[in-house]
Amino acid sequence: MPVTDVTNYTDLTALSVTQPTSTTPTTSTTAMTTATNDTLGKDAFLKLLIAELSNQDPLNPMEDREFISQMATFSSLEQMQNMNKTLETMAEANKFSAVQYIGKAVAFTKGEGAEATQVAAVVQHVWFDQNGKTVLDTTEGEVALEDVEGVSEIG
Repeated sequence: MPVTDVTNYTDLTALSVTQPTSTTPTTSTTAMTTATNDTLGKDAFLKLLIAELSNQDPLNPMEDREFISQMATFSSLEQMQNMNKTLETMAEANKFSAVQYIGKAVAFTKGEGAEATQVAAVVQHVWFDQNGKTVLDTTEGEVALEDVEGVSEIG
């Protein structure tokens, strides 16, 4: 089918994707929006690229370098999203591995500056705070998992 009219050419460079806003987001709405945003970037980019290719001016087609550049950008976006998912999975696995510290001695620094002292204490409980950080409840007080400097068996 030959193209005889180029007046239907659409310039997609001015397109933008906007996020839906809500005045009172609920937990389920926020989770749904977050899930949608994770796939929106990759899918929207691919749809825009296809639309750009199918609606390009036949008298001035996209150059190979532009197309390769856009595909590289798409590939980079996809890899960054995959890496983010992997890091989230690793962080989740690390969080639950802290349960193995119960009944073991941990070393950490208590205080700051000149009053900082090295402390060894037995882990009694493990819990997760509101921010998702792992907290060890020890005989010498609470300590964040990332502040633990050493772990050893008792006895």
